Amino acid sequence: MKPIPSIQQLFSRISADLKNKLSLSDGDLKLVLDACASTLAGELKLCYLYIVDIQRNQFPDTADTAEEGGELNRMGAIKLNRQPRPATDGIYTATVTGITGGEIRAGLTFKSNDNSNSPGHLYITDDAYILPGSAGTITVRSLDPGPEYLLNPGDGLTATEPLIGVDQLITIATVVQIPAAAESTDLYRKTLIDSYRLEPQGGAKTDYRLWSADVQGVQRVFPYLKNGDAGVVQVYVEATPADSTDGYGTPSGALLLAVEDAIEFDPDATLPLNERGRRPIQAIPEVLPVEIKPVDVVISSLQTDNADVRASIRNNMEAYLFSIRPFIAGADLAREKNDILTAVKVQSVVNDTIGNINSFLDFKLFVDGVEINTFTFSGPNIPYLRNVNYN
Repeated sequence: MKPIPSIQQLFSRISADLKNKLSLSDGDLKLVLDACASTLAGELKLCYLYIVDIQRNQFPDTADTAEEGGELNRMGAIKLNRQPRPATDGIYTATVTGITGGEIRAGLTFKSNDNSNSPGHLYITDDAYILPGSAGTITVRSLDPGPEYLLNPGDGLTATEPLIGVDQLITIATVVQIPAAAESTDLYRKTLIDSYRLEPQGGAKTDYRLWSADVQGVQRVFPYLKNGDAGVVQVYVEATPADSTDGYGTPSGALLLAVEDAIEFDPDATLPLNERGRRPIQAIPEVLPVEIKPVDVVISSLQTDNADVRASIRNNMEAYLFSIRPFIAGADLAREKNDILTAVKVQSVVNDTIGNINSFLDFKLFVDGVEINTFTFSGPNIPYLRNVNYN
């Protein structure tokens, strides 16, 4: 892309051009020419910026979102047939007990118990329900969207008001819809780019990436053939930080089940049934969580050491480790291979963060408690930054 000239450069070019073509000396009509050149320079600057904006919004890797006046959402609507996914409510079925004819009114709220996966949150019934016998099943949803409302089968909820003919306590039976955080712009952009790069191939590694992208809350997956069993495909699932159980990518059981369903059938219920099947008949998928490997760093004798410097170092190292992921041949581009963690690279992240005016004397890197110089992440293993120690 050609560089954008500054307003001063445009002003000088226009002013010189006017003086040359009108054969004017420096003193002739200087005020008028300066005013004209200044006005034209400002307008031309806007034209340059508009041109750059148009160029940037021709491609999904640089396009702005619709909120910023860009074309990313439009590209996604055409290629992915959807907009970025909003945050979703949790929807569950729950078993209730009581006496025949006991009634649960519409709009009744329940509070999750302290021993549940998500204690202290409120859930509501949208429809009235009358028990057909001593037990029945109702549907409840979270009052607000987001992963903090995730419940697991077996979790208990208690009605927030007295009930007649129905026990106060209900028990979650199944997860109908996983409560998930809103899809980030970065993840939406990555999914869109993958849809151009990866072509459906009837069960190849790329297909597992494309199929899993239909599940909200999935950051990426890593498919492998199981050692010693060529018919089994092990799909390791990494959740988005917001939708993970630990903030580092570990998926919930409900998310793993959703990925398994997406591998089996296209979740688009508007398609005919014979067009929704995905899993190759000879493949047996095992959908598994990624395994988080802790990374620790020791920095010795940091010259300028304060809370701001430490926070910047940690933030930049976390961002760098988030880019280190197993390489899947046939699904990832070779030029983007980034599965090897080295002490030299992590040390360079620290150097770039503190700049030339700061320094340290020694640096050590540990993976899973073992000091290393080089470590390759493969299979289910992904890194996360546990501790940054200073001495």
